[in-house]
Amino acid sequence: MIKLPNIEVTFKQLATSLIERSERGVAILIVKDDTDKTFNYKEYSSITATEKDSALYTAANLQYIKDIFKFALNKVSVVRVDKTGGSIADALNTVEGNVKSGWITIADGVTEDWSTLSSWIKSKELERKTYKAVVYKAVAADCKHVVNFYNDKVTFADARGEVTGEKYCPSLIGILASCNVKKGCTYFACSNLTKVTEVADNEAAVAAGKFVLINDIDTVKVALGINSMTTTDGSTATEDMKYIDIVEAMDLIQDDITSVFKIEYLGGYKNNYNNQILLISAINSYFKKLADDNILDSSYENKADVDVEAQRLAWIGVGKIEAETWTDQQVKNNAFKRTVFLGGDIKILGAMENLAFEISLA
Repeated sequence: MIKLPNIEVTFKQLATSLIERSERGVAILIVKDDTDKTFNYKEYSSITATEKDSALYTAANLQYIKDIFKFALNKVSVVRVDKTGGSIADALNTVEGNVKSGWITIADGVTEDWSTLSSWIKSKELERKTYKAVVYKAVAADCKHVVNFYNDKVTFADARGEVTGEKYCPSLIGILASCNVKKGCTYFACSNLTKVTEVADNEAAVAAGKFVLINDIDTVKVALGINSMTTTDGSTATEDMKYIDIVEAMDLIQDDITSVFKIEYLGGYKNNYNNQILLISAINSYFKKLADDNILDSSYENKADVDVEAQRLAWIGVGKIEAETWTDQQVKNNAFKRTVFLGGDIKILGAMENLAFEISLA
């Protein structure tokens, strides 16, 4: 059967990847708002641009957008649905039609909304899309692309004062989008808060995949930059992947390699080893750039090559039994039909979070 090209970018604690880094730092806010029904999607690059559209939103929704801009990021995309009769599912269709990746949350979301958003993120993950979400106390989130916020109450530094926790979700997508691949968010100072109601046991919450804030003397900070994933398999879901900054780097790499393969290689080159080497060389140059930017570990080899075993098995699977005894180079020289089998071995840098410092006294 003829099929569309299947672009598989697989991560197994490692990653496989590519060329020119994607722009990151996109926050996506879904608002339920009947103030102006003439639009369902807007993009803003600053608070000033947002204020010019102040008549389009309720005061509360406008404030949520401004909250996101308290933190340095590239863009805020706002998706509007009717307050009465509108659906989060419709909003997510709008997201997918306008933004290829970013941090998503819902202004004044309720339990059902968080479940819908969490489920949608999981479905997009299966499609190898890299949307990420901040939800509030979602049940059984357990996903590396879902951050499950859990503090009961936060206190804003402005006139809003103490409010329920879900009202901080817009600020959190601003924080996470601003951190992106360059730094972790552990101990990030939530500058628009003065206090937070801490969970009963921070250690237990973090172990359960809950994202929590803490009071650190006079500053509210992120306790640990984790997502909600708790189920691991040691291969495609590992302990490292519980950290937001690791997943951000994985997603960056996946987006880039997929984009460049589609634009530069798909259909444009015959599938032979010489042409595969062009792609592999491009990927390895890209890895070098990521290492120079401290996204990958520069002391590690960070390389891609033909996935010899996968390609050998593909030939055996179509009846070419002699492939069992081919040398590795023979396998490489025999590209498989229309499929490029590549593997990668890289080391993504995590942020500094722990200090072990032993002092001996004379």
